[in-house]
Amino acid sequence: MQFFNLKIQSIMKKKKEQSPNNLPEKTYKLGRACLYCGEPIEDQARATKTHCSRWIDKFGVIHDCKRKKHKLKTQPQEDILLDFAARQRETHRQILKVLTAHGDYVSTEILDAYNIILADNLGFSFNSGIAVAEFLGFKILSNSKLKTHKIEPHHE
Repeated sequence: MQFFNLKIQSIMKKKKEQSPNNLPEKTYKLGRACLYCGEPIEDQARATKTHCSRWIDKFGVIHDCKRKKHKLKTQPQEDILLDFAARQRETHRQILKVLTAHGDYVSTEILDAYNIILADNLGFSFNSGIAVAEFLGFKILSNSKLKTHKIEPHHE
């Protein structure tokens, strides 16, 4: 009979320790925390867990500390690439403006006025005294002696 009473007492203790949805209460005695945000990680989680679980806020935004932490590693390279791509798109828009306003043959002063920098090109070559700078969709052929430039469409 005493064994039966001990068994009932141990069952009652377990029921007290469980939360309303019949799961054991989470404990934080080990002191583990997310490596990105510092949020505590429960002791019942797997031993290799180092980041918070993904969650969605009331606006539908997904929060994922593991992805955010790893994104920080490549962020500087991505910023450089995005800045370069933005400069290329802006140069492309400026070249289109020059073509509509002045035509195919332009002087260096016109390129400077539209802030087209020939050094910010995608590719550069030098053939028979003519410098060829490649941009998004265009080639600019430059004659340094005459200070004139020919803008050609570039299809590849």
